[in-house]
Amino acid sequence: MNHRHVSAALVAASAAALLATTCGTAGASPMRSAAPAASATAWKPCHVPAGRHFLKLDSAKNVKGKAVVRVTPQTCKVNTKNDEDVVYTPSGAARSLGFAPGAVVEVLRDTTTVKVAPTWLANHKLANSPYFTYHVNAKGQITALSEIYHP
Repeated sequence: MNHRHVSAALVAASAAALLATTCGTAGASPMRSAAPAASATAWKPCHVPAGRHFLKLDSAKNVKGKAVVRVTPQTCKVNTKNDEDVVYTPSGAARSLGFAPGAVVEVLRDTTTVKVAPTWLANHKLANSPYFTYHVNAKGQITALSEIYHP
């Protein structure tokens, strides 16, 4: 037998001995030994409406009366045990996007959603987080941008 097979056999034998000791002891509770494994964090992808994606708003400015935002696409995952535990990860390079005519921009004011003009973004500090869901049209212009609430 080579070294890997011997090591694997020793690990399997040790695990079997530990399991037999834990389950075979009259005073031991199997639930106590399983508790640390059950408390492990499990993550799932965040839900986003069809056609929408996540982004981080890096900056916003007005150019010739039109809003232009610098954004970084993001993926999102949420802790299944605590939906307030959310992690965003960049999924692409930062890029600049403009807004389509009639674009809807929703930002949070306290716990309510307020619609603002896209140009509003350039001169205001967001109270919550820089993360949004967005939708773009076939021309690559933002048609909908909604700030995400994170407590």
